[in-house]
Amino acid sequence: MDKKFLKVVGVSAALCASSMLSTSVLADEGRLYVAPGFQWMDFDSDRMTDDDLGYNLGVGFGLTDKISLEAVYTRIDFDNHPAISVDRLDSARLDVLYALDNSVGSFSPFLVSGLGHSDVEDEHDTTLNVGAGLKYRFNDRVEWRSSARTFYGFDDKTYDFGIDTGLVFHLGESRAQTRVEPSPMPEPAPEPADSDQDGVPDSRDACPNTPRNYAVDARGCPIIEEEVARITLDVEFEFDRSEVRSQYFQEIRQVADFLSEHDDVVAVLEGHTDSTGDEAYNQELSERRANAVRQVLIERFDVNAARITARGYGESRPIASNDTREGRAENRRVESAMSVTVQRPRMR
Repeated sequence: MDKKFLKVVGVSAALCASSMLSTSVLADEGRLYVAPGFQWMDFDSDRMTDDDLGYNLGVGFGLTDKISLEAVYTRIDFDNHPAISVDRLDSARLDVLYALDNSVGSFSPFLVSGLGHSDVEDEHDTTLNVGAGLKYRFNDRVEWRSSARTFYGFDDKTYDFGIDTGLVFHLGESRAQTRVEPSPMPEPAPEPADSDQDGVPDSRDACPNTPRNYAVDARGCPIIEEEVARITLDVEFEFDRSEVRSQYFQEIRQVADFLSEHDDVVAVLEGHTDSTGDEAYNQELSERRANAVRQVLIERFDVNAARITARGYGESRPIASNDTREGRAENRRVESAMSVTVQRPRMR
């Protein structure tokens, strides 16, 4: 490495310093460019020369914003070496450059590879080059670029090392400059105030502060739906007995809960017997059975006594045949049916 290499380094340093003016990331897809610059080579020892400096001239095209294809001509005039008779190297190559997303400070890295043909007097060689470099964008049209590469000669089996540096001049305009920005969308008109967020503006909301989960009509008022709530009770008794068996307590609890939920409902308990025995006795037994269920509601489940009426019907209202054992068991009962029409808001 001699004074010529130091010249390359000096040129690169000057370009780096001037590149601090400005930088931008621009779109180069579809743009032609020319790339003049310097080429320093450290040749394989088989070439019988150490290193020399020449120049490059490249013409490229941006395939995408990251990939470009470039044709390069290189000429290097050899110094006068006693061991060799040739005075220069000419080469042409086709390179593919790929810009990386990563940045090194203010510089953008890239990879490069390509195939070429070199001519040293009458000796020809096909070469493969692989390398990497850095570039710095001054503005839309000009950037500085430098790379280091290894050149492999397929015919001569040689390995050369090279450093190139120079400027790239982009032709035409980038897509970033020619892109027509769409007209801004007009600002949407402000939506009218809707404090309770029921979908009806405050200006025509007849029922403000409606709960958010209520469905509302066009006036903003809850949509009320009527439904009938029902519950039935059926407690069976053993023969000639009026004690309420514990297996029915849960069913009686449900009646108590129903009464608690609906304050305007009154429970009417109807006691019954089968047809066995004296009719007057059965009447009295049915009343005792109805009152026994009433007491469970009052004492166990705290239902207001005024809301429960107990009546006995004796054997007069059978629901099954008294000619069978099963039928008589069904007739020994206390029953009640309660219903109420309730109004509930429709939910969203």
